[in-house]
Amino acid sequence: MIEEMFQNNIWLISAFILAIVVLAKFVAKKTETVDVLWLIIFGAIFANLGIIPEHHEVLEYIGEWGIVFIMFALGFDEDLERFKEGLKRGIGIAIIGAIFPFLAGFISAKMFGYNDSVALLWGLTMTATAVSLTMVSLKATNLHRSNAATGIMTAAVVDDVLSLIGVAIIVPLAVVSVKSGGEISINLESILVIGLKVILFFTIAVIIGMFAFPEKVPQQLPPNPTLLQKLDYYLTKFFVPVSIKRLLVMYGGEFTPLIMVFIAMSMGALADIFGFHPAIGAYIAGLFLKKDYFLFDKDPNPDRIYHESKFVLDHLAFTIFGPIFFVNLGSKIVFDLDIFASIWHQVLILFALVFIFQVLSAAFAARYTGGYSWYEAVMIGFGMLGRAELAFIVIDIAYTEYHIFDKAQFETLIFATFLLNISVPLVIHWWKPYYEGEKELKIFGVKLSK
Repeated sequence: MIEEMFQNNIWLISAFILAIVVLAKFVAKKTETVDVLWLIIFGAIFANLGIIPEHHEVLEYIGEWGIVFIMFALGFDEDLERFKEGLKRGIGIAIIGAIFPFLAGFISAKMFGYNDSVALLWGLTMTATAVSLTMVSLKATNLHRSNAATGIMTAAVVDDVLSLIGVAIIVPLAVVSVKSGGEISINLESILVIGLKVILFFTIAVIIGMFAFPEKVPQQLPPNPTLLQKLDYYLTKFFVPVSIKRLLVMYGGEFTPLIMVFIAMSMGALADIFGFHPAIGAYIAGLFLKKDYFLFDKDPNPDRIYHESKFVLDHLAFTIFGPIFFVNLGSKIVFDLDIFASIWHQVLILFALVFIFQVLSAAFAARYTGGYSWYEAVMIGFGMLGRAELAFIVIDIAYTEYHIFDKAQFETLIFATFLLNISVPLVIHWWKPYYEGEKELKIFGVKLSK
C-alpha cells in the first residue's frame, strides 16, 4: 500500500526526487566531491527501496528538460571561435575514441561466448559519450571553460553523428541476423537518409547562426555582388524582423530568460527532428549567443540583464532541472542479487576493458591528432568515459523489443554502464590537481601532468 502510494503519486515522487537533489548537493559539499556522483548513487538506492519509480514518463521528460538547459548554459559559456578551432582538432578524437570502446564491448561479448548479433550490440552500447555528464562534472571542478572541455564537447558532436550512423547500421543488422539465422543484410537507404539528415541539420543550424543573429544589416549591395554577398544581404534582411537580438532586448529585457529558454527548446526540437539528441541543438544555440546581445547602452548597468538572465539559466540547469536527469539515470539501476552473483565478473571485465580502451584511445588521439598537451589529453580520455542515453536506448531495443539480450546480458550492460558513469566525476576530480599543475605525474619518463 505504501509502496503503491510512492510509485503513483507524482507530487510525492517529485518531492522525494528534489529531496534527493538537496541531499546530494549537501553530501557533495561535505565530502568535497562532485554532486553528479551522489545524484546517480542516491537515485539507484531510493529506486531499489521503492521510494521513487524506475520509470515515470512525466519525470523523464522533466529530466530531459534539464539536459537541454545544461547544454544550452554550457554552450552560452563557450566561445564560438574557440569551439570552431576545437572542432577541427576533435574529429580524430571522436573517430578513434568511438572505435576502441566499440571493440571493447564486442570483444567482451565474444569472450563470454555470445553470438555476433549480441556482440555487435554490446559494442554499440559502449560507443556514444555522455557529454552532459562530463561537462557537469567539469563545471563542478571549474574546468568547463578549459581546452580539454572544448576538446571533449567538439569530439562529442562528431561522436553523436557516428552514433546515429552506428544505430542505423548495427541495430537492423543484428535484428536481421537473429531472425534469419545468420543472414546479414545492410540497408544502404537508411544510411543515406541518416547522412542527409546530418547535412541538413548542420546547414540549417549554420544559416540560423549566421543570419538570425545579425551583427549589422548591409545597407545596400555593392556593384557586381558575388553570390555570397547576395546571400548575406537578402538572408540578413529576411531575419531582421525576428532577429534573436531584438527578441532578447525587447521591453527592456523583461522577458530575456523566457526568450533564452525558448531559443534552447526551439533548437533542441530542430535537432530532435533530424535524429539528434535535443541537447546538441541547445548547445549550438548557446554557442550562437553573445554577451553583446544583452547590453543596454543607455542603462546605468548595461550588462545587468546579461548577469540576471545567466543567473536564472544556471539555476534552472544546474540546481533544479538538470539534477533530476541524473537522479532518473540512477533509478535505472535495479539490483537483483541472484543475477548479479552470476554476472559480476562479466560486469567487471566489460567495465575494465571499456575504461582502458576508451581512456587510452581518446588520450592518444587527443595528443597525436588533436595536438593537445598530455595533461589535457588525459583529461579528454577521462571525459569520454561516460555512456550516453544511446546505451540505454540500444539496451531497451535489444532486450524489450527484439529479445536479443537475455536478463543476464541486460543486467551486465546496465551495471557496467553505471560503473562507467559514476567513474567520470571521480577520475575528473582526481586528475584536476595534475591538470592544473598542483601535482606532478611521470610515467616512463613522460610528464603527463601540467
